[in-house]
Amino acid sequence: MDQSGWSEEHQAERHVMSESSPVQPAVGGPVLFSERLRLRPVTLDDTAAVQSYRGRDDVVRYLTHDPLSLDATRARMRVSVEHWRRYPADWFNANFAAELPAGGAESDGKRVPGAGRVIGDLRAWNLELDASGPATESADVFWIGYAFHPDMQGKGYAREAAARMVRWLFDERSARELRAIAWTPNTASIMLLEKLGFRIFRELPAELEEHPKKLPAVHLRLMRSDWAAAQHKHATRQSTSRTQTEES
Repeated sequence: MDQSGWSEEHQAERHVMSESSPVQPAVGGPVLFSERLRLRPVTLDDTAAVQSYRGRDDVVRYLTHDPLSLDATRARMRVSVEHWRRYPADWFNANFAAELPAGGAESDGKRVPGAGRVIGDLRAWNLELDASGPATESADVFWIGYAFHPDMQGKGYAREAAARMVRWLFDERSARELRAIAWTPNTASIMLLEKLGFRIFRELPAELEEHPKKLPAVHLRLMRSDWAAAQHKHATRQSTSRTQTEES
């Protein structure tokens, strides 16, 4: 049920900070807005919200970690906050919380259930989670991953959030290529990524997968040139539609 790439998870258990380690709120991290969501750097205050879905069997089915306890989630969040303290940098590991802004409403004017709460999280990285070294061969190549609460799936939030992060990486971080991994049975995530323009460039059979879950996987990527062409095509179509409306 979950939708996520997983390379960021491979290092998740290798860099657990002590509970006594001083952690400050993220400083200088970007806050991104989409039509219905706000993406901001995660904080320790998000621990319970993130654990409410990353602690579920149905969500971690296609993630590399088992259901997370509250303590395990808190340790994970400490690592993410520490990464934000190093931002901006050419090499980074950025974990965003996706939240419905308080007071937000759907297009029909009805209040959004859970407004003001974190409903998922996303990550973009070219640096390993434990900061041991690069996760890609070049600073302009990034992996992305995401997970959302099941109660909020099927509403387009994951796609909207991922699209906004993709735009941030291309427009503001000068990304050349974005990559994601999905286990083949996770058709929802593969479809989402393909709608964003990602294309499969590698298929990995189960017997070659290093993770104990031993599921077949696909690697997908989105090149900057392809994304820019799609954006131009969309803008042209929008402009044509407006012109036709004005002339009618």
